Parts: sequence; structure tokens; C-alpha cells
Amino acid sequence: MRPIALLLPAVAVSALLLIGCGGGGGDGSPTAFPTSSDPARNIPAEQRNKINVVIAGSDWYVGDNNFVFGITDKQDQPQGGAKARATLYDLRDPKNPKPVQTLDAVQSAPGVGPEVKHAHATGDTHVHGGQDESRVGYFVRAKFTYAGPWGIAVEAELKDGTKGIASVGFDVAAKPSVPAPGQVAFKSDNLTKRDVANIKEIDSGDPPNDMHDVKIKDAIAAGRPVMIVFSTPAFCTSRFCGPVNEEVEALQVAYRDKVDFVHVEIWKNFDKKELNATAKQWLVRPDGGLSEPYVYLVDSRGVIFDRWEGPVARNIMEPGVKAVAAGQTFAK
Repeated sequence: MRPIALLLPAVAVSALLLIGCGGGGGDGSPTAFPTSSDPARNIPAEQRNKINVVIAGSDWYVGDNNFVFGITDKQDQPQGGAKARATLYDLRDPKNPKPVQTLDAVQSAPGVGPEVKHAHATGDTHVHGGQDESRVGYFVRAKFTYAGPWGIAVEAELKDGTKGIASVGFDVAAKPSVPAPGQVAFKSDNLTKRDVANIKEIDSGDPPNDMHDVKIKDAIAAGRPVMIVFSTPAFCTSRFCGPVNEEVEALQVAYRDKVDFVHVEIWKNFDKKELNATAKQWLVRPDGGLSEPYVYLVDSRGVIFDRWEGPVARNIMEPGVKAVAAGQTFAK
């Protein structure tokens, strides 16, 4: 994943740095923070400069978004297991940040958990889980109402009890730069294992996964919901591609009777930086850049039902998979 965090002018950042975190209650839950719509009030000095927030996505647009961020401590070490709440800010007037929406964040921990062995159809054995439990993301369902400068302030309590606040500015576009929920999905003719002499041509994982049997165009033509994970396990810059693949594989085991699952490798030739045609079709932005991993969920009508970028785990994606498996389709 190649996340982009667009910082605002210094005056806006300075304003956001004044946003503080409440003291919290004894149970340490997100609602224990003594703040309501605006955490800029009643800032305990001891909670400043304790944490940092890192935006873990790159395509925010007007409408509903699966917004994901990471949390680090003051030594910039990633932190899993935090209790966190995020407040979104309107920064069109940088001298007067306005709180718009406050949301409890849900941790997403792809690949974290006990190591278990999974046997593939080829007979290969793949170890799932066992990832560093601190390498996680935190998701909120953010609704952006205008294109332009926004900010996010994150109140968090770390596992060791440290409480703190962190904030960052970013830009929201009028429209998404890659396919998004509500749009008709590409009827892609992605390569399957029947199209290649060696499955490693279309899967850099070791061993390859079992999600190379279905073409996206065929699933859509058959009226089958389909989940598509775009990732490059061997070459991923974020170390999240393999773990995200594992999360999608777990969903495949549970829902394959009613939902098709497809893995699309990013690179046709990594050394030559030649993209796979289907990955290029879905992921390349107008500026020529791309981010990975991405997971798309397409409903039975061939409309994108939801999408996730970055460190997404089963707990975040499963409600959507359950919905399309039960026949639900995208509705604005």
C-alpha cells in the first residue's frame, strides 16, 4: 500500500494540534472520554504528544468512505489493541476547525491471531495468522459532505493505559479516482489458472491461494456476488497484502457457496514494472499512481457494493459479504 496523507497549510495543522483528548473513565472504553462533539475542549496537558495518527488510504471522496488510519506511540511504534475515537473536522476555515462527525473506531488486524495451517487444493500448506499484533488499522465509516480540506483528530487509549490525541489534515475529492461503491463493476477478463502454464504467473504468494478459478466477467454474467482482492503478496510495500489475502481466504471458506472470490496479482512483471491488465483497469488513478491492497465486493447485479483499502480484516468485511450472500444489493 502506498498511502498519501495530504497535509494542510501550517495554520490549519497548528489549529488541529490544539484539539485535545479527554481524561477517560475507569473502564477505558471510547465513550469514557469526557468529550462530546468537540474534543478541543478540556485538554489535559499530560495527554499531548503521546500518540501519532497515520492515514492509511489514498482515495477519499464526497460520500460514505471506509476511512482507515494507524496509531503509533510517541516513539512511532505501531499500536494495536487501542481504544480509539475519531472526530472529523471541516477545515475550510483553517482558523476555525469545525467538528462534523465523531465515530468509535473499529480495529482491523489482518493476519493477527494464532498460527493455523491451511491446506490448499494443490496440496501445499499455508500458515495463516501469527502476524505482529501491533500492525493494525482502525476503521471508521466517514461521510464527507464537500470536496476540499478535512482533518481528523483521534482520541486513543493504548494497551498500556496511555491516553493521547493525534491529528492530521487531508484532502477529499469530489469524485473517487478509482472504482467505488455504487458504480458498475468492470466485467474484467482476469487470468485464471486455466489461462496460464504456471499459477505463479498470476500469484506471487508462497504457496499460491485458491482464488484463481473464476473470471470477474463470468461471475457478473451469472448474477453471482464476487469479492476481489487486489494484492501482491511477494512485492507489497506495506506488508499487508499477504495478511489481507488470508482474511479474504477465510471468508471464501465460509461463503464460497453463495459468493465467488478472486485474487488479482498486481504485477504481470515486477522487474519491468509491468502491471497486470485487470489491476491496471481497476486501480490506476488518473495521475498514474496506484495503491494496494484493495478489496472490492460486487453484488449480484454487478454493482460495487463496498470497497476497502489497506489493512482490512474479516471483521470489517464480513457484514458486507453476509449481505450480498443473502441477496442484498447496493442502495444509496
